[in-house]
Amino acid sequence: MIVSADTLWRLNHEYSNRLAKAHTYFALLEQLVDERDGQDEQLGAALHYTLAHLDALKGEHRDWRYTYFYEHPDSKRMVQTDAAIQQALGAFVRMRSQHERYLIDLYQALETIPRPHPGLTTVPANGDLWDKTRLALYQLLDFNNYVETLGAPT
Repeated sequence: MIVSADTLWRLNHEYSNRLAKAHTYFALLEQLVDERDGQDEQLGAALHYTLAHLDALKGEHRDWRYTYFYEHPDSKRMVQTDAAIQQALGAFVRMRSQHERYLIDLYQALETIPRPHPGLTTVPANGDLWDKTRLALYQLLDFNNYVETLGAPT
């Protein structure tokens, strides 16, 4: 299946957004838990562990962009030829498949953590960050559904 440059751009953009959103929510939650109750070591360790892995995934995605998505790292001009687009897409699918395994492990690890009291994780203006972090991680896991709407291979 030939994928257009527009489709590749959408994949990159959406994945970047989902990674950033998950990372942001986990960083905010970690900060909030540390400030409000630095005594829950299991929760703090789980959040720190998750953030470290999200950082690694963001780094791998950045490496993919500079290796496959841009014609040249200095120009940051997206690839345009069909062959380069297909190569970038193939590398993205492989990267994403590896990421999915890590994300499943992270999601399952968080399932073992007892849900903190909502008073600890709720911010009046933003709601419950515990729920938002789990939703952001789920949306990152559910990326293949977005890919299917574009008609790109998963």
